[in-house]
Amino acid sequence: MTKPEPKIAPSVQKSKRVLILALLVGVALGIYFSVASFADPDSFELFDNSDINPVVAAIGIAVWLLIVPPLTWIWWRTVDEHEKDAYREGAMVSAHFYLFLVPTWWLASRAGWVPAQDPMIVLLIVSIIWSCVWLYRKYL
Repeated sequence: MTKPEPKIAPSVQKSKRVLILALLVGVALGIYFSVASFADPDSFELFDNSDINPVVAAIGIAVWLLIVPPLTWIWWRTVDEHEKDAYREGAMVSAHFYLFLVPTWWLASRAGWVPAQDPMIVLLIVSIIWSCVWLYRKYL
């Protein structure tokens, strides 16, 4: 006879649903920007800092500022203490990484050793570190 699976807490189920919804919003936003770049190829490229159509920017900003913050707040309110601790540790590690990365990169750039900083690359690096620490602490 097999042992029954442990029941998942309602808060864990709800937080997973919120994360899936956030993932879907992120995917939809990425698809939106991709389609916008194909619809008007001269307007901007997805992975560079060229100009962007103001309407495309306004819609992206609206989604980012009006939909994403409530999702993160709802997620934060549903997670348990273990996940909150893992998330906080990821935030602390990535904030310290940012604290050392940005001035170092800025000085190295001024010395001509590396290209100028791109804020989105720095954001991506910090976000990846935050996510890796959070997931490591949550699951291992």
